[in-house]
Amino acid sequence: MRKIIMASVLTFFLLVAFGPVASAEMPKQGTSSGTMSYSGTHKIMLLGKERVQMNYEVMGVYVGEGPLNNSSFRCIGGLHAVKGTFNNDCGSCVYVTPNGDQAFGTYEAKGKVGGSAKGTYTWVGGTGKLAGLSGGGELIRINVRPITKGTFQGYSKVKGHWKLP
Repeated sequence: MRKIIMASVLTFFLLVAFGPVASAEMPKQGTSSGTMSYSGTHKIMLLGKERVQMNYEVMGVYVGEGPLNNSSFRCIGGLHAVKGTFNNDCGSCVYVTPNGDQAFGTYEAKGKVGGSAKGTYTWVGGTGKLAGLSGGGELIRINVRPITKGTFQGYSKVKGHWKLP
């Protein structure tokens, strides 16, 4: 009998302490900021001495504030650079949250090949609790020295807003 009472008290305590957290509903809008760390590969096509077309794929993790904290992501993009400078880097990304929901985004940036870039991103939808995700913000991307030839690594600092229907 004593074990049943102790188990009941413990269950009650856990429900009171953690029940609201488990059942808390996600806010419908907010701000977010964080860091996207990534690694990727690219295909490069030289177009004479001054031009290059680069298409790339990156995968990484997002850590920060907002509903995508601790998400993994994959982005595919491309750019056309003239004399090492580009103003047309663009692509699309899929984020997967720890519970399996997905968010979809697009981005545009300007900068230097192998260096930094500044741009914007836009949320264009999602699945599960992120269905109908909209909003966007700004990004600053920094590439670092690659660990292996044919790859690249870096991170983006992002800051913006999001909204759910």
